[in-house]
Amino acid sequence: MSYRRTALITGASGGMGRACARLFGASHDLLLTDVAGPALDRFAEELSKDGYSISAARSGSIGDAGLVEALVDDLSGSDPFVLVHTAAVSPSQADWRTILEVDLIASVRLLNAVEPVLRPGSVGVLIASLAGHMAAVDPQAAALCADPVAPGFIDSMERVVLRAAGDSPAGAPGPAYSYAKQGLIALAERRAVAWGARGARLVSISPGVIATPMGHQEMEAHPDALRLATAVPAGRTGTAAEIAQAARFLASDEASFITGCDLKVDGGAVAFVRHAAAAAA
Repeated sequence: MSYRRTALITGASGGMGRACARLFGASHDLLLTDVAGPALDRFAEELSKDGYSISAARSGSIGDAGLVEALVDDLSGSDPFVLVHTAAVSPSQADWRTILEVDLIASVRLLNAVEPVLRPGSVGVLIASLAGHMAAVDPQAAALCADPVAPGFIDSMERVVLRAAGDSPAGAPGPAYSYAKQGLIALAERRAVAWGARGARLVSISPGVIATPMGHQEMEAHPDALRLATAVPAGRTGTAAEIAQAARFLASDEASFITGCDLKVDGGAVAFVRHAAAAAA
């Protein structure tokens, strides 16, 4: 019998989650979760018919403690595993509070729950965003986002987010998303020390403008995103498969010396914007 590890994919029925599930499923048993229950069930059935091994498909919000507990139980006592955390909401999908709750608070709680069952060789890959590099770092926001499960976090962030949005609640999701993704990038760097003590690695990926349903929604809502996608050195949007391939590399033995850092898979977007800003200065 061949040796197969488990890959836990969150946001599994979304664009990046589906791509990661199909790529990792070639060599891993899949543990899938997504907030969209019917879509997850259909995808899991599709994968099973295609010969993939599905250990479980659990629907629910990644912020739900009961769901996270069930997922950790699925991983407990198992061999080293891979976590690919793609579950998130974007500025076009939610208000600023929900963005912070799903994209940052739930991510921290997921890692808190997973860490006790880490085995040597386990790897976590967090999907951050280009937005985490594009926005200026606000020291107050960074300090608060370093401990998003602290009591009063959302209340404390309200003034910071609204200030960045020019006191416009309608514009608040954008800054909140940037702060959440900056927090996720910092989380991978900070938590890598504890993961290393358990023989595990933790990294993040910052995708650029990616042609997924979420990506298309953002491009429709924010024309600047579409203009950026065609102006970057790569000259195009990225694909979900390219993010999955980066995640697979980072989770592989070939990346065994890579931990506590962020990989930009953005077609050169950050380089382009920083070069343009420097040239205009």
